[in-house]
Formats: sequence, C-alpha cells, structure tokens
Amino acid sequence: MGDLQYAVADQCKEGAYDVASTILQKATMPTLVIPGDNDINDCPDTQQGESMWMKYFHMFDKKWNHSLPLTRWGKLDESFGFLRKGVLYFGVNMVGGTPYSWSEKVARHKEHLEQIKALFEEHQGQFEVVVLFHHAEPSSYHSDFFGGDTGFISMIKEIGKPTIQLHGDRHSYYEKEGEYGVDNLVRISLVGRSEGAPISVIIDVSKENPITVSRRESGLTVKCCSNGWPQQ
Repeated sequence: MGDLQYAVADQCKEGAYDVASTILQKATMPTLVIPGDNDINDCPDTQQGESMWMKYFHMFDKKWNHSLPLTRWGKLDESFGFLRKGVLYFGVNMVGGTPYSWSEKVARHKEHLEQIKALFEEHQGQFEVVVLFHHAEPSSYHSDFFGGDTGFISMIKEIGKPTIQLHGDRHSYYEKEGEYGVDNLVRISLVGRSEGAPISVIIDVSKENPITVSRRESGLTVKCCSNGWPQQ
C-alpha cells in the first residue's frame, strides 16, 4: 500500500525502487502494489518517480502465475478490483500529501468511483464483504472520493455489507469504527518500517462476524476485530 521508499532520503533514485521490488518478489504469493506519496507524488521530479514506479511495480502481480480475476481500470491500471470467495476487493491509487496536480487527482478519484460503482452493480448479490485498499490516510484532499451523495461512503452505506478499509500513509497502527455514521465500516491504519509484522486479515463470509484481524505478535492488540467483526 505504497511508500516503498522515503522520498526525502532516497530522492526517488532508481536503486530504491529496485531494492523494494527485489524484496517483494521474494513473496510466495501473488503480490499487488499500489503507489504511495513517497513513490511518485513527493519525488523531487514526479515524472522520474512515475517512470521508476512503472518500471518496477506496474502490473507487479504478473510476476506470479495466478488466477485472481482482476479487473484493471483502463489508463488507471495501477488500480484494480476483483471478486473472490464472496469478497469484493478494491485497490485504488489514492496518495497522501498535497497533490502535484489537482486536476489529475480529481479526474482519478472520479474514475475510481465510476469503476467501483460498476463493479458493485456487476457483482450484486455475489458478495458479503467489501475490502478497500489505498495508501492515503483520508483527509480533505480525498473528500471528493469519500463524501457526497455519490461517494464511496454513500455507496457502502446503501449496500450495507461489512467493509474494511486498509491504508498505510500514517505508518502507525490504529482502528476507527463507524466513521461518517456508517456502522458497517471499520478503517485500519497499518504500521510502517519494521515496527511490526504484516497483519493477518481472515475473511470467512460463512461466519456471522466474517472479518478477523491479527497483528501476529505478542502485545500488539486489535480491539475491533480479534474475535470477528462486525459483532452482531
């Protein structure tokens, strides 16, 4: 979920992307990558950052032989959606920091919403849980995606399915339930650097409380979801 380097220190030089790519390729399972602000937006030269991200992480999952039914989103093909085992997943290019191009950001968020709406309609009745992956910690820069009558929050409120939102911008762990007055939403911010292992998220749509989250290390608690979420 982004920030595969630190732009201030690494200056978005090719070596930083190369090292991160090499590490991620050691994974034994298909790995999907979306950009963070440090990967493109905060680079001294955003065109250089985008060029390096495309070289090392574009269509990263194709490095594995897998059968995930990914839907890519045209020219925004770093974003994706797919349905698997009753769970509808979305990964969107949504970065933190001040947008380097406001018009590009607005157009990207608009396209994301259109694609998400289309997949909700296409898979109606086929999913019981929604998962949203993105980089940015939500802020006023992202209100055009989340807010309003046609925004993501309105969509999931209407659909009523349990929704877990995961992002990595803050680089520290916290949980928020029921934001925006929506009871079927939990938002989790992930740690960065080497402060903790990758979290485990298990989703079993046959269970009454289908989403279970573990931080996998002693002393690292999960308040919302260690015994399943949402609690009925």
